Amino acid sequence: MTETSGTAPEPGADLPATDSQAADILPAARPAWERLVTPGYLAGPGTVADDAFNPLTGQAGWQAWSDDLANCHLTSPCGRAYLGFLPEANPEPVGLWKAWARPDHHSPRTWMAAFDDYVPYEYIGAFTTAWAAAYRPDSPRIAGPRAPFGSDSDRILAIARAAGWDLDHATRRTGRVLTRLTAPDGRAAIELRTPVNSRPEDEILNDRAARWTVWAAPAPYRRPLWEAVFSTATPADLIAAFVTALVDPAPLVREEHQIPSAARPHITLT
Repeated sequence: MTETSGTAPEPGADLPATDSQAADILPAARPAWERLVTPGYLAGPGTVADDAFNPLTGQAGWQAWSDDLANCHLTSPCGRAYLGFLPEANPEPVGLWKAWARPDHHSPRTWMAAFDDYVPYEYIGAFTTAWAAAYRPDSPRIAGPRAPFGSDSDRILAIARAAGWDLDHATRRTGRVLTRLTAPDGRAAIELRTPVNSRPEDEILNDRAARWTVWAAPAPYRRPLWEAVFSTATPADLIAAFVTALVDPAPLVREEHQIPSAARPHITLT
């Protein structure tokens, strides 16, 4: 009979982890290229624009197509809502991303939103994720007549206030009221200009018209790195989703070369 050395482990005792088990326990190493950028609104757009399209082309079933100039377009199954990325032949001088909806094929647009090309794709993706979740072919919340304006704006602004964004009290203008909440570092803001008395196209194209404007800038109140604008009839849930992503303090992942040079002195990289 061959004897073995050592003592058998007691029943129920913990056994030493094997090399493969230990690898499963340890967190995966971050890729060498990965940089975590804080605040996210100065991180730049990123590289995967599909992240903004995918929520609508997935279960929501929107149709995607490209034109001869390589502009990208999405149309809803009912044909009354649209999202486009238009780096070529942009029909309106605001934003390269356009989103809008209308009650039927022959009616004017009920609401409209536009995003600059430096808006982080994660923020546009939050907007389109909320859009996909709320979209129904006959939903008046998405494409119907103009909704009342008031309590929804308070709900949107409350999201930023809860995240520590401050109300700028010096934002009243003659004949209009401008409400502005600024990020703790002063390099991003959410603005709401009232009263509401314009068509969606006029609100988007005129920076003195009633509308929502969200911006980020390396130098506070100077030329913005990016802007996002929403007509006042844009569904509140969609603006709220964008603002929730904006005020989230979690860093955004970027490659080194994707970070805007003007933002570098004002960000934290880990």
